[in-house]
Amino acid sequence: MHLRDMEPLQSPNRVSVIQSRIREYILRNGLRPGDKLPTEAELSNALHVGRTAIRETFRSLEALGIVEARQGFGRVVRDFNFDAILNNLIYGLAFHGDSIYLIHEIRKALESYFTERSVRNLTEADVEELSSLVERMKQRTTAGIVFVEEDHEFHRLLFSRCGNKLALQLFEIAWSVREHYFGRDQWYAEVPLQIVAGEHAGILQAIKERDADKARQLILAHHQSMEQWFLGRGKK
Repeated sequence: MHLRDMEPLQSPNRVSVIQSRIREYILRNGLRPGDKLPTEAELSNALHVGRTAIRETFRSLEALGIVEARQGFGRVVRDFNFDAILNNLIYGLAFHGDSIYLIHEIRKALESYFTERSVRNLTEADVEELSSLVERMKQRTTAGIVFVEEDHEFHRLLFSRCGNKLALQLFEIAWSVREHYFGRDQWYAEVPLQIVAGEHAGILQAIKERDADKARQLILAHHQSMEQWFLGRGKK
């Protein structure tokens, strides 16, 4: 698709229409992340709209994570990520607490499905890292200190070995949404730390035994503990 093939706009102030034309240009030309987009002046001429409208549209596309500006180079197609989706979820779910539980269910389903693959792909160095994380959980439990980072890293490492980048990103979304809605430490303040640390220790032992089915069952049991909190104190 060439710029001259872009149909001029009849409503020059409709940013959403300009967005659609730019998206169409990206798709029809098979542009990839990092590929340069036409300049404001080129798009202004092609669409018969002012550069101000083009500039406003580019800003909206940048906010959506579709386009990014590179100093001294211009605007390019951005590699896809969930930043824009995550930011909107955090804001939107602040008014819909019941949706937090639904997101948790999705995370549970993903973790259950990918456990076998993750266990199979874990290296000895990964197992050592998981062991170190569980040991730190136990130490912090003894000291009465929450272990948010260790818990996050434990599950993040498992997702990172499942061979599915999207699953890892969805996990990060679920984790971030929970933290922003309930507060970073609230879950750990209301559930005995020794129980949570013990659940992770059991999962680790199954992983060391390379028993993926046992690890999956223990992960599901771990999620059941969280679900009970969501349906009780967490949803009040």
